[in-house]
Amino acid sequence: MAKEKIGVYGSAVSDSETLHTKARELGEILAEEDVILVTGACSGLPYKVVSAAYENGRTEIWGFSPATDYEGQLAFTPKDDITIYARLIYVPTDVEFASQLDVCIKYRNVLSTAACDAGLIISGRWGSMNEFTNLYDMGKAIGVLTGTGGIADELPALNAKIYKPSKAKIIFDSSPRRLVERVIEEVRGRKNQ
Repeated sequence: MAKEKIGVYGSAVSDSETLHTKARELGEILAEEDVILVTGACSGLPYKVVSAAYENGRTEIWGFSPATDYEGQLAFTPKDDITIYARLIYVPTDVEFASQLDVCIKYRNVLSTAACDAGLIISGRWGSMNEFTNLYDMGKAIGVLTGTGGIADELPALNAKIYKPSKAKIIFDSSPRRLVERVIEEVRGRKNQ
C-alpha cells in the first residue's frame, strides 16, 4: 500500500519561539509515522515541521516550489536547507504566469494540496487559508492545530458561519499528537473503505 501523503501548511513567517517549538513537536510526531510530508517548499512553520521530521526519522519530504528551477528555489528560501526534499516539484516554465511569483505561489498551492491525502494547518495567514479552502473543496482530511494563532484559531468560527457540504473532514485539536493520530486514522480509514 502506498504511503499516505500529509501536507503541512502554515505561516511562512514566524518569529514566535513558542510556535517554533510547537512546529518542531509536530514534526517529531510526524516522524514516527510512515508517511510522506508535502509542503509548499517555503520557510517558516512548515519548514520547521518537516525539518524536524527529517532530522528525527529521515522522513520523505516533497516540496512544491513556486519557482521554475533549483536556482529559483534557492533564491526563494536562501536560509533553508533544501537538501531535505526528496522531490522538488517546480512550476513549469511554459505556464503563462511563470514569471510572476504571486501567481506561482497559488499554482503550487493547488498542486501541493491535490497531491496530498490530508493537510495539517499550523497558525497561518491568507496563504494558509488558500491551502485550507483547496483541501476543503477537494474533500480531503484536514487537521487544524488550534492554539497556534492565525487562521488556525479563526477556522472553527468561520467553518460554523460559512459551512458548505463537502467530503472534507475537519479535525480541530490543540494537541499535536492527538491531531496527527486523528488525521492519520481518518486517512487510513478512507483508504480501507
